[in-house]
Amino acid sequence: MKTQFERVREWAKNRDLYSKGDPKTQFVKLIEEVGETGRAILKSDEPEIKDGLGDAFVVLVNLSELCGYRLEDCIEDALKVIEARKGKMINGTFVKEDDLKAQSFINKKCVKLKKHKNGYYNLPCQHKDIVSFMKENNLNINNKIYDENDNIHLLAKPSKKIGGQAYIYIN
Repeated sequence: MKTQFERVREWAKNRDLYSKGDPKTQFVKLIEEVGETGRAILKSDEPEIKDGLGDAFVVLVNLSELCGYRLEDCIEDALKVIEARKGKMINGTFVKEDDLKAQSFINKKCVKLKKHKNGYYNLPCQHKDIVSFMKENNLNINNKIYDENDNIHLLAKPSKKIGGQAYIYIN
């Protein structure tokens, strides 16, 4: 028995889609089908959702063939990557761990530090609070941005003159 992939390819071949087709127009067709599926989802139109997903699958099989790939191989390659992927669900969407880190980085306040004539940078917190400060803020030192993953707190020392305020020295 033929697989669904094979049946789609046979259908397309019989219609000269692979000999006369164009990946660009198939891509536009894929976007059209995905858009129709999106509209059906928004309307909770179950028959149209099913139809749109099926149509998108057919177009995706054909697009991959026109680009010189077998969709099964593309899926296998993707699975090898995503099976080990970590992350979490946010608002109904799986967000990759790297994207979570990037979003955390973007959402933090960025504190610009000024270099003192002695070459040190004073942090706006006590040395004992540096770890929690870095969880909430990024540092801009000489236009380089540091976040908590850069372990900048390991360079920080408590000031004896300013009551334990954290300072760092970076060349």
